[in-house]
Amino acid sequence: MKVFISIIQIILILVFALFGFQKILMPLPDLIEQGMLWIEDFPAWQVRTIGFLEVLGAFGLIFPYVIKSLPKIIVAIASGGLALTMVGATITHISRGDVILSIIINSILFLMAILIAVFRFKQYKSES
Repeated sequence: MKVFISIIQIILILVFALFGFQKILMPLPDLIEQGMLWIEDFPAWQVRTIGFLEVLGAFGLIFPYVIKSLPKIIVAIASGGLALTMVGATITHISRGDVILSIIINSILFLMAILIAVFRFKQYKSES
């Protein structure tokens, strides 16, 4: 089970780091051209903030393993924050009437983030 959780965690790190950095660094018209049509409904500062939060969450999933002095509870907190981000994303896609695939992907990312949050929190509690 630990290997499965670690794989899920690595997938989340990669996904949120990649898409978060894209939202921070790329021009908004390029993001829209890539298929992120929801960006049309948000001001640039909100898109950049969402990207920043996604990158911060990705860092929170890995930093406690890289910087040993950080408490591992950060992983559970970061994962919970990413899950909340996916709730907002899912609500946005549903309210816009976007294709079902975007809703499914966000829902899967939500479930993955919740799984990591619960598992890592339980792991932290048992180590304390």
